[in-house]
Parts: sequence; C-alpha cells; structure tokens
Amino acid sequence: MVKEYICEKCGKVFSQKGHFMNHQKRKRPCKPIENKVIEEKVQEKLQELSENGEIEIKNKNLISNNQNSNIDIMDNMEHKITDNIEMVIGDSNNVLKKYNNTFDLVYIDPPYETNRDFSISNKDNTGFSDKWSGSSYEKWLEEIINNIKKSLTKLGTLVFHISSENSFIAEKVLNNHFLKIEKVYWKRCHGKNTVKNKMGAVIDILFICYQNKHIFNMQYVPIEENSVWAFKNTDNVGQYSLGALKHDKTRKGYEYTINYEGDEYKCENGWKLDKGKVEELISQNRIHFVPKSKNMYIKVYKHEHKGKPLSNLWDDIHSITRTNKDPRLYPTQKPQKLLERIIKLFTNEDSIICDPVCGSGTTGFVADKLNKKCLMVDINEGTKDIIFKRFKDKIYNI
Repeated sequence: MVKEYICEKCGKVFSQKGHFMNHQKRKRPCKPIENKVIEEKVQEKLQELSENGEIEIKNKNLISNNQNSNIDIMDNMEHKITDNIEMVIGDSNNVLKKYNNTFDLVYIDPPYETNRDFSISNKDNTGFSDKWSGSSYEKWLEEIINNIKKSLTKLGTLVFHISSENSFIAEKVLNNHFLKIEKVYWKRCHGKNTVKNKMGAVIDILFICYQNKHIFNMQYVPIEENSVWAFKNTDNVGQYSLGALKHDKTRKGYEYTINYEGDEYKCENGWKLDKGKVEELISQNRIHFVPKSKNMYIKVYKHEHKGKPLSNLWDDIHSITRTNKDPRLYPTQKPQKLLERIIKLFTNEDSIICDPVCGSGTTGFVADKLNKKCLMVDINEGTKDIIFKRFKDKIYNI
C-alpha cells in the first residue's frame, strides 16, 4: 500500500514525500482546514439553492473580472492563460479522467525515479523531489499511463520522455498499454569532461506510443554542406545531388536497358523505377548519366528539396543552457525547439495537446506560438508563477 502524507493545516493528501515537503516549504501558506470546511459548506449551500431554483449557476468556474491581467483565474486550481492554453494545478490522474478521447498528442516528461531532489540552484529551491519508495513509482506510472491512454483520440500519440539510463520501468509499463512503440534517441548534449568512472550520459529516449494508426507529419532537417546529399552538380536548371537508381544486391528491381548517346545502361540487380518512368525523366533532362560506370542517377535539385527526412536520432537540438534565447526557469526544463518538433510531427491544425506534468510549461508555451490548444497540469503549485511569467515575457526561441 502506498504511504500517504497529509498536511495538518489544510488536509491536502500527497502520495509522494517530495511533493508533501514542497507543499510545507512554499512561501504562500496553505489555507487552514477550518476555512476549507467553510468553503465546502458554502458550495453545498449554493448547489442546494440552485437545485431549488432560487439561483442560477451559469458556470461552475468563477472568472476573474480583473481587467489588468490577461490570465483568467477560474478557481484556485484552474487557470485560463490564453485563448488556446489552460492550466490546472492538481493531480493529473484526477484531471485526465475528465478528458476521454480528447487529445491528439500527450507529451509527458515525468519524474525518472532518480532518487534526487531537483532545484534551479543552491540559492533557488524551485523544483521537485524525485524520491520514491518501494514499487510506488511503477504503480504511479501504471495509473497515469492508463489515464493518458483513455484521454487519447483514435489517432492520438503519447510521447513519453525519459533518460536512457532510467528507461527500463517506463518501457515495461508502456508495453502493457500500447500496441506500437517507436523510440527516438535525443542526444541532448555533448560528452562531459567531468566524467571519470563511467561513460557520459547524453541520450534521452522519446517513446512514441500509439495503437494502430496515428497522426504523423514528416519533418525535414537542413542538409550539411559535406553530406552525401550535398548539391555538388550543376546544370542549366540549378544545383543538384544524385539520387540512386540502382537496386542493391538484396533486392531485384526492374530489368531493362537504356540506350543513350551510344552507350547502354543496364543494372545487374535491376533499377528502382520502371522503364517508362525513367524515359519520362530523361525527356525532362532529370537523369544524370555516368558513361564510364554505365550508371544512371536521378537529379535531385536543391531548390525543390525539402531537406533530409527526420530519423530516429536527433542530434541537432541541444538542451537548455544559460542563455537569454531560451531562459532556464526550471530544473528539468526542455528546449522549445524540441517541443516544436514533437508538436509538428504528431498534430494537425485542429489538434488538442496535453502535458500532464508540465513543469515550466514549455509544451503549452510552444503550442500557443503554433496556435494549438493545450491543457497543462502540474501538482506543484510553484510552477504557476513560472508559467505566468513565461507567457508575460514571451521569450521565444523557435
């Protein structure tokens, strides 16, 4: 049985000791339990009056009339930050139950069970505790993943973010709930010079989880100048690289011979395209001939090329550093460019996103910039001020 921690002042119950300790240390004191009882009695009386027809409650949420703020406070726990972004301070497992079949994308960067306390610095204890006892971490993962699965649409995707060295339990739990799981390896930083007794940990894993089909929009990355795809050839149309037409030895392609300017072009293992298509490309001057090796290539023009299709190794986005471009406001904050890529990959124009452990709010912050709707949830009340500040300052790096 999971141990519970109860605040004597307000009666709030916590399943994690770290969250309980953060609650005790917070600057804003919690409401005494007697005030909570009074609030509950007021709500009960309002509900009774409503049922008797004496008053009409048009909306269970109380919207602030403060005209000096662009953030509507709906109650003590729910906040409407922009037209697209809402935030809830509370237990994600309770919140997610209200959103069955809602989200096309859920991104979660949860605690990793590192047995550490995370904070911004030794002078700023903003952060969270990642200390668990017994099997409580796995039980918590089981519960939240089950609720996330129910909240996804039929074409929805869960992107589960975790460090490679802490991924075993997560992968085990995810396999209990999803038919298809793909892995993306994010090289978040370069090797560390301070490591002496082990190899430097530089890889995070993104588990891409879905059932049968899911929304997927291929993204492309720029081609390096020294890449095999470099556009080193030129004709009257422009710069181009060479796309292979030959099949390798493991497959059998189309067998035919092309006669061009007195030379015969034939491939032992066949060509990737049929003869009619190749003759059409020849008539458009889109085939590059190499008479010496009797080989043909497709001309891939630079001005037509989208870039290199994204692979499952991401090494072009780096973790948060102490710069003004993407200010580090939270211990485990992820870069805006990473969330931008994830959102573009797995959502459509009208998709709704959720981040049930939102931390500094990067998911919602980027989603708003991309004009996507997003629900953010976090149990740590200290994240609220950080997120409000981000939306006020609007420092984007995408």
